[in-house]
Amino acid sequence: MRRRELLGAMGVLGAAAAVGSSATACAPPGPPGPPLPPPADPLDVLFPPDARRRIVTVAPRNPSAPPVLGRRGERSALVIGGGIAGLSAALELAERGYAVVVREADSVLGGRLATRDLDPGLGRTFRVEHGLHMWFDNYRTFADIRHRLGVNDMFRPYDQVDFVFRNYLPERLESTPKLFPFNLAGIVDRSPNLDWPDVFGSLGIFGDLLGFTMNNLYERLDDVTFLQWIERNRVSPAFRDVVFLPAAHVTLNRVTDLSAAEMLLFQHLYFTSQPFAFDRDVTTTDHATAVIDPWAARLRSLGVDVRTSAPVPGLRFESGRAVGVVDEVDRYDWVVLATDVGGIQRVLRGSLADAASAPALAGLRDVVGPMAVAPPYRILRVWFDRPLSPGRPDVIETPQHDPVALICLFHQIEDESRAWAEDTGGSVVEFHLYSLDGDLATVDDDAVWPAIRPTVLEVVPELADAQVLGSTIGNYENFTSFATGQGRLRPDHTGAQIEGLSNVLLAGDWIDCAVPSALMERSVLTGRLAANECLLTDGVREVGYSHVTPFGPTR
Repeated sequence: MRRRELLGAMGVLGAAAAVGSSATACAPPGPPGPPLPPPADPLDVLFPPDARRRIVTVAPRNPSAPPVLGRRGERSALVIGGGIAGLSAALELAERGYAVVVREADSVLGGRLATRDLDPGLGRTFRVEHGLHMWFDNYRTFADIRHRLGVNDMFRPYDQVDFVFRNYLPERLESTPKLFPFNLAGIVDRSPNLDWPDVFGSLGIFGDLLGFTMNNLYERLDDVTFLQWIERNRVSPAFRDVVFLPAAHVTLNRVTDLSAAEMLLFQHLYFTSQPFAFDRDVTTTDHATAVIDPWAARLRSLGVDVRTSAPVPGLRFESGRAVGVVDEVDRYDWVVLATDVGGIQRVLRGSLADAASAPALAGLRDVVGPMAVAPPYRILRVWFDRPLSPGRPDVIETPQHDPVALICLFHQIEDESRAWAEDTGGSVVEFHLYSLDGDLATVDDDAVWPAIRPTVLEVVPELADAQVLGSTIGNYENFTSFATGQGRLRPDHTGAQIEGLSNVLLAGDWIDCAVPSALMERSVLTGRLAANECLLTDGVREVGYSHVTPFGPTR
């Protein structure tokens, strides 16, 4: 039976069941009655509306504690890192009366959501982000922050993914219907490249996907590469190339090094955990306007001292506590280290400790030292003198066109680029170049476009005659490593495995988290968890949070 026939038969059976439950055989016609109600949403049958998303709510451990400090400013916190992990911790502490200082080494806040005012060579500035980001339905902590900042009107849904391959026809993935495994069936049915034998030949994977559980994920699979997991489960080449490898490709890690545990977590978060996991938003304006500027304004309104271009050369440790910054006199009750991996390693290298604190500082260095970062990557944004072909998707993933991993048409995504394109007849296109090595990792900025142009023209050939009017480029080596073995080594937000360490908390997307989270959501969640440790110790009510179920669909 062909796949469309199989799905058609499923539809016929469903229709027959619905008719059989609502009609009487051979009933004579009667007078017209009131209009029939719309058919029930299948999700309402399978899930009560309040349980569709399989979200777990975690209440404060001290619900009877007061919601704020007795006296504002009686406890202080230094937050090192002005990315979203640090801003998250700062928001929770400041709202509960702490005196908070945020120090960011860069000239702008946001970390990997940073936005800069740059002139690409056009005689005017544009707000240029670190790169395209998307906010998924399972980003529950970030959804709460967006709501509290009142910025939801600057987001819009983006619920499809388009791929262009060298060895396959173009694909558009949508999670319709939404419930796993029916969403996977929908993908196979619509695909020009996949058929049911590809699925039936890959059934070995479904034990790990359907039976997903967080509590033993890294013990079981963190020493296995994702490619080994695929081979072990005899995944068909087409299913591997069209469904799995594109997902692995955009982790910014080398696919050959990628941990199977990390990729299963991503599959759970973004596809299988609940019917809306695939749903996502993008901003309609730059990330600073949409998120970071309102966040910083909120912090400053609460009295937070937010400093940019303010690196921390190291911490002073006394009596087992981090009390301040090297060569500075200010003292703090709490320190939250919320930088990326390279940032925290630099801070700890420059830190000083008395004899009583030396073991704790050494332990912290030992824990953070093995943490790695992903290979270098570059984000190139180009202003062209002509449009692209009508109907091009906003975002095109290109998993078989290394080093180009993703192409984003910013004049179709964001207001500022859209306005410029409408005024000039041009286009604004961003190229994501991941897992770089060799010449392209080190070549001069002005040589990047000529180097990738032949590959780009395979995907968007209409740019062959386009003239480059301007460009910007970001060069980075700060993304979290998801290589094998890293997951089992990550410290949690408390640094609990470090003997003698007190008053130092950790936050970021590289921190271990007992609940399903990753990327931006893990950053803001660990920021909140770090703040909660301060609140719990100081007798202030913790901030509740929610997360998607830690179990797969069959648990």
